[in-house]
Amino acid sequence: MREGRTVAAGIGAAERDVGGETGERRHQLRGRDQRVREGRAVAAGFGVVQRDAGGEAGARRHQLQRWHQCMREGRAWQRALALLREIEEAKLEHDAISYGAGISACGTGGQWQRALALLSEMREAKLEPVVTSYNAGISACEVNGQWTQALDVLESMLACRVDPAAANNPDDGWYVHDLEAGGFKDVFKHIVLVALLQQMATDADPFTFIDMHAGSGVYDLSSEESRRCRMFERGVLRLSRVANHCGSGLIADYLTAVWSCNKALGSSTGALSLYPGSPALAWQWLRPQDTAVLFEVAAEPYEALRRSFSLLNREAGDRLALLHEDSYLRLTSGHLPWPSGRQLVLMDPPYDSIQSHNTWNVFVLRRLLQKSPSSCVALWYPRLDHEKVASLHSRVQSLAAGRVLVAEMWLEGSAPRGDVQQGSGMLIVNPPHAVHAHLLATLPGLAKALRATGFRVLWL
Repeated sequence: MREGRTVAAGIGAAERDVGGETGERRHQLRGRDQRVREGRAVAAGFGVVQRDAGGEAGARRHQLQRWHQCMREGRAWQRALALLREIEEAKLEHDAISYGAGISACGTGGQWQRALALLSEMREAKLEPVVTSYNAGISACEVNGQWTQALDVLESMLACRVDPAAANNPDDGWYVHDLEAGGFKDVFKHIVLVALLQQMATDADPFTFIDMHAGSGVYDLSSEESRRCRMFERGVLRLSRVANHCGSGLIADYLTAVWSCNKALGSSTGALSLYPGSPALAWQWLRPQDTAVLFEVAAEPYEALRRSFSLLNREAGDRLALLHEDSYLRLTSGHLPWPSGRQLVLMDPPYDSIQSHNTWNVFVLRRLLQKSPSSCVALWYPRLDHEKVASLHSRVQSLAAGRVLVAEMWLEGSAPRGDVQQGSGMLIVNPPHAVHAHLLATLPGLAKALRATGFRVLWL
């Protein structure tokens, strides 16, 4: 848009440029009031159209497209604030959608303070912020590196009893892990997990394994989704072909567990046809005194998880809890759903939104360590780029969480086209003492077997 012009998206009314005419502006505002009375769709601030009695979905999509174009052109936050004030002058009613879009615009424009001011203004106006408004505030802080403020907004949202799940249905567009099951990232993640499980089991005292995003439990490598990308060919299959040359007991133990799962579930082809996810792998290291708590929020993966464990172990009894609920909410809302004692918590979210998941991950990590300071917490993350990785590491360090071990492996330059998650990382808080040495001994052979570009193991 040309400098000096402000477009009222959704009604197409242009204000005059320098030297503009006040009378013309009043005329436009009167016309807009008239359209509200007539029930026609009006832009709520800057392009979000309220539907009339007949519903104008096409118009709404068009206005949203225009708004996103404004954001790409820059200065969107200034237009957003100006148009919000126009609504006040026209005595039109604000709503959560217009405020939420304004918060988003300010965040995108680097104006995180203004975004939080709008969130506060909503409360003062007795207009209770909804989850989308809070999410916009969190995102505004995230994109501008204001990590503490992002956590504070999330804390405020939960304190106000706003349901984070109200923003979306977990069954709409849930992450289909079959596409990547058994691939490079899975293999790396699960070998680190096996190292943790083995060391947890060396202590005679019982421990609880908690998987916050359990998924389906077991994945069919012959499924349409899995064969579409065939990621397992560059992961578990490639490793199994050269396992004898890796010189690692940890890799051998991992592969034995993978084959054992195939056998337990009746794979009779002699080929690797099933890939065990984190919960199915972990179950093989749990002893009679140990327990498992597995969360899955989406209905279809939860049912698959339940079926998998009904076949893997029909006599688990009280040792196994399958919970069809949001692990983030459960672990931040009160009593932890497992016995006191030692815990190994795996945080392995789908990262459909890297920003929001990072905020939730750090928030839950802080809560877990407040309630159970000695818990071992393993957080998997995609190694997208150095800046995002350094940001995550800094945020965890700021929690003063204790000993934090990082292991990463990457395939830069050789990932399939369109795969932005080129590397795999595990951040481990309070790891068992021997895990560091085991990873140092194992990862060189694993990197060679998987043809990885590089790896690293370090303490933060």
